[in-house]
Parts: sequence; C-alpha cells; structure tokens
Amino acid sequence: MRKLTILAIGLAIVACNQQQAHNSQQQEPAVDSVLNADIIQPVTDSLQQFPDNHALYYRRALLLFNTHPELALKDFQQAAKLDATNTDYWAGAGEAALVTGNNKLATELFTKALTTAPGYPYLQYKLAIAHVEEKQYAAADSLADLLTQSKDARDQAFYLKARIAEDHQDTTRAIQYLRQGVEVAARPEYEALMELGDLLSSRRDAAAISYYVQAWKLDSANAVPMYNAGQLYEQLQQTDAAISAYRKSIVADPGYEAAYMALAHISRKQNNWKDAFTFYNLAAKAAPTDAEAYYYRAMSNEKLGKKELALEDYIKASSFRKDYGEAKEGIKRLSK
Repeated sequence: MRKLTILAIGLAIVACNQQQAHNSQQQEPAVDSVLNADIIQPVTDSLQQFPDNHALYYRRALLLFNTHPELALKDFQQAAKLDATNTDYWAGAGEAALVTGNNKLATELFTKALTTAPGYPYLQYKLAIAHVEEKQYAAADSLADLLTQSKDARDQAFYLKARIAEDHQDTTRAIQYLRQGVEVAARPEYEALMELGDLLSSRRDAAAISYYVQAWKLDSANAVPMYNAGQLYEQLQQTDAAISAYRKSIVADPGYEAAYMALAHISRKQNNWKDAFTFYNLAAKAAPTDAEAYYYRAMSNEKLGKKELALEDYIKASSFRKDYGEAKEGIKRLSK
C-alpha cells in the first residue's frame, strides 16, 4: 500500500551491516573524510576555532542533511545543546531523526521544539508523523484533531488521519479523510491524489479517474497517473478511454514501458497483430532486458508469418528469463 509522501520519510538510508569490529576501524576515517569534504571543510575548520558556536553546527548540519543525515543529526543536537531556545535546531534534529529511522528520538526532539514554539502547526504535524511511525496512533490522532483547526494545515491533518485509517486497514475511512484533505487543500498533494485514486480503483470506482487526472496535471511528466487511469478503464471495459489514457501516459514519459505493453495487449486481444507488434517493439526498446516484451514481440512476429524474427525473440526472452517455459516452447516449435 502506498504511503503518502507527506507522511513518509523524505530520504531513504541504506546501511551496510558489517561486523562491529570492522565498523569501529572504518567509522572514524569515514566521518573525518565527510567532515573535510570540499563544501563542508570551511565550516569544520571554523568549528575547530570556535567549538561553542551553535550557528556553525547548525550550518554544517544543513550541509550534511541530504547526504549524511546521521552526521547532521549529531550537529543539530549539538547546536540545540548550546542554544536550547532555538526552535530550528530542535526541528532540524527531529527531521534528521525521522530520516534515519530513529522515530522515538524524533518524537522527543519535536516535543522539545514545541516547548520553544507552542502551538506551531508544522511542529505538531511533524510530531504526529513521528508518532504514526512509532504506531502511537492515539497521540497522532490527537495532534491531527488540533491541526484540523489550523488554516494552513487542515489538509495535512486529514492526510494524517487517512494514514492512520490505512494502517488499521480501514479503507472506507481512509478514502473519506483523503477526500476531505484534497477538498480543503489549496494545492492537493500529488501522493494524496494518487493514494485516493488507488484506493478507489481497488474498488473499481470510476471516481478514481478524476484524482488520477488531477495528479497528472500536477506532474505532467509522470506517466503513472494516466497509466493507472488506463488500467481502471480496462477493468471497467472502456477500451477506447483506456487507449487514450495510455497514450497520454506515453506522452508524459516516452520511455514508460508499461504503457506500451498495455496498448500492445489490447491490440493482441483484438487480433490486431500489426499494431501489437508495433507496441511490443516499442516496449522492448524502452526496456531492452524485459523478457516478456520479447516474448510477445515474438508471438506477434509468428502470427505475422515472420518466423525467423520470432525465433530470435523467443531466444532473447529465454535468455533474460531462464525459466520462461512459454518462450522455450516457442523455440522448440519454430526450430522444427
């Protein structure tokens, strides 16, 4: 199930778990290398001269955040230790804790931030996110209730409630809250629109289409919204509408293989092998290692009487998927 971007951690950190002894040997040189990188070194040098300057720790934390949030967290915390009245320091530390998956610490840090800026909606929202990640749903829901009274955060409050409902497998309430969030938002979140579309689509509800279209208009270079719309149109047996949606998906991203495959499958089901070949061919070019694209291009060539080309593609399909039984049957059939 999709998790809303507004509720999800902004960055993914992939850590390699090695032996503790090896880590202890490598950790210091790695940290030293990062802190002395070209962009960061001037701030590191300044901190050596002024080790109690909280603003310098904060500045370095900002520079580190996108690439080394675990180091940024330490600097944010040091800045907050030196100046505990600065809201930005606690908030930055909370953000870094969320990014690194330390959700319990994030709740503590955002709580401290709120002591310096009581009632600040952004901090309440972030604290609620941390509570959700910790599965402290009652606390998160209480904060969401407060945010519904905020002019600038009402949409996020409903998205929070939708996330909680989804975590409790309550699709009906999730749809209700997402709709409320989209309605009150000055500019609805792309992920909220997509999540709402997906939940409605799972029920084969045609209302999903309008949300996919809104998401597509927000990000016209993204092929997924109109592709998803096409999938729902097919389920609703509206083939012409599906074809139109898939074509818009391709316009959004000419390299999106799934849309070519969908158009090709429609042509194949209609026994229109010439068009099927065209779209399977485009799919194979968009994803040159996809065994399925080669298999169906082979099938199209075989139906069009081009057996040598078909055999080549069956061989390619089999090479990319070793257990592709249908492709092996095609090879056996055309090798006679």
